[in-house]
Amino acid sequence: MIERIVEALRTDILPGVKGIYHQLSPHGCKYPNIVYKVISDVPALHGDNMELQSRVTVRIHIVTKDGNYHNIYRRLNRIMTDLGFMRVQTVDMIEDGLKMKVIDYRTGVDAL
Repeated sequence: MIERIVEALRTDILPGVKGIYHQLSPHGCKYPNIVYKVISDVPALHGDNMELQSRVTVRIHIVTKDGNYHNIYRRLNRIMTDLGFMRVQTVDMIEDGLKMKVIDYRTGVDAL
């Protein structure tokens, strides 16, 4: 699932994005960039004493220096919706002088 997200982001080449990173932006990286991670994977559906489906939440940070993330956010939201995710929450943050939009997306995943 994460591979599909990263491939979709790279294929669509979000305008102006300098990098796509897992869990953390490396020191000295360029901005704006995108950071992604799975923050929750919980059972959602059971049958015959087996897990049939889980609910997965992916958190994506759009990290900028100037807070100009609106166009990136619109395209990111379209990409994630096309992949079957629903937006759960969005938060604007400032940390260490960087301005970020943090978005949580959720989807159901069939058990293997």
